[in-house]
Amino acid sequence: MPSVLTKWKQKILSILHDKAKMRELILYVVFGALTTAVNWIVFFLLTRLLGLNGHPEGSGPYVLISNIANVAAWILAVLFAYFTNKRFVFQSKAGLASGAWREFWLFVSARVASLLLFDVALFNLLLLLGMKAEWDKLLMNVLVVAFNYFASSLVIFKKR
Repeated sequence: MPSVLTKWKQKILSILHDKAKMRELILYVVFGALTTAVNWIVFFLLTRLLGLNGHPEGSGPYVLISNIANVAAWILAVLFAYFTNKRFVFQSKAGLASGAWREFWLFVSARVASLLLFDVALFNLLLLLGMKAEWDKLLMNVLVVAFNYFASSLVIFKKR
């Protein structure tokens, strides 16, 4: 029986030899980086505008401002990600009558799941444990990208 590591190696090798999958993965990384940029730019602008640095790390106002900036950044990043993933990465042709609303709601639902799991639960836990908001944000982005790719490729935009 092949080990889990062997199965993953075979899966990775099959993706590397599949030009369509490689294109998808490369575009996902490119648009994921742009989505992350949207998220971070909005987050940093809002934390500066709302005066995050004027409060001690871990304090109530610090956590509140961090969360307001994080949620606003998330909303704008999700909208950007949906349209770029649908059009460029997964090349979905679904129109309004043929499933675009379904894709949109599945996409948003998966993003809400990752928001609750990573950006709310872990983000706040690490803030309360004294981690700097910027490092916390970086760690959450890595976890969210992996989760969202699998949700998008295996469920939301899966070719039927």
